[in-house]
Amino acid sequence: MSPAMQGDQLFAGCRYQERAGAPHKTALAYASLQVQGARLIESPFFPHGWALDVRQKTRAFFFEKHGPGAGVFDLEQQRFVQTIAPFEQRQFYGHGVLADDGGLLLSTESDAQGRGFIGMRDASTLRYLGDFPSFGARPHDCHLVEGGRVLAVTNGGGAAGEDPAPCVSYIDVKTRRLLDRHEMSGSAFNTGHMAPVSDNTAVIASAPRLGLGVDHAGSVSWCQRSETTLRGLPSVQDLAPRLLGEALSIAVLPREGLAVVTHPTPGLLTFWRLDDQSLSLVTPVDNVRGAALAGDGRSLWLSHGAQGSLSLLRMDGREPTLQPVLRQALMAGSHLLNYPVALAAALVARDEGLSKTLQ
Repeated sequence: MSPAMQGDQLFAGCRYQERAGAPHKTALAYASLQVQGARLIESPFFPHGWALDVRQKTRAFFFEKHGPGAGVFDLEQQRFVQTIAPFEQRQFYGHGVLADDGGLLLSTESDAQGRGFIGMRDASTLRYLGDFPSFGARPHDCHLVEGGRVLAVTNGGGAAGEDPAPCVSYIDVKTRRLLDRHEMSGSAFNTGHMAPVSDNTAVIASAPRLGLGVDHAGSVSWCQRSETTLRGLPSVQDLAPRLLGEALSIAVLPREGLAVVTHPTPGLLTFWRLDDQSLSLVTPVDNVRGAALAGDGRSLWLSHGAQGSLSLLRMDGREPTLQPVLRQALMAGSHLLNYPVALAAALVARDEGLSKTLQ
């Protein structure tokens, strides 16, 4: 195994039972090549997405998907630190980012009617500072672009056949003004997770629209800020009978020029070329959920299977190969965090944002 991967540290949400028939508990699962087996960090909620603190580098914020749970973890000490209270009766919707050089914690939230908000909190004290609209319903994923000045948000939309439509909104963080909004074409898919490829383009993974089950297909699409609607990627319709249920996690492999999307229900990985947005490859991986870039910059860590196993997807040859690493890792959450790699990327993004601000 590459020395660059020896320092990889993997985290993912976890539900488990201490014995058969016992109540389910929630935790943040941890694994690395330096420890035997997975460790569980007890959590009062089921962790979904995260934001890494670029000022206190061992600190991370995790959020529940559509629930009241959010909190702070110390990833170095591997312990839960404190909860983050929701505002009034709102629900956290799974994701967050740190803006303003790491001083401002932004999180996707909704009220009982599904109206979308971006909550603002002081990252040091967690004091609630107010909010601004997500410019859609049921906001889920969010990422900073343009050096941290713009927040890109996926809004899942209303139930199938109802308004508002699922969309991606780009919002100026300082003025809280909507810059542009891009609706999903058709009525079958939400807008779920996203991976920005540049300031103006992003890959979008979608589940069937709210109210539609796993017997309906998910989707992969492309957001171009020059276009008002999302563009379905070529050839995806040919796979629709096989891509039932949600398209879940996205990992970008810049060196390979690929975006990789997980599809848990059919147990497939799809590979999409970044240059022409075409489908490159489909690989079976049982119940594959989380995907994270490995330390070598070319391989992917995957969580998959009924017990949340951990494997490496190697891209060394013409066909990717799967190397099992840890069985029964209990990493059954939607996403997989490779902490050192993600932190390094967050620090680079912060420094680039500061450089652009000073220019």
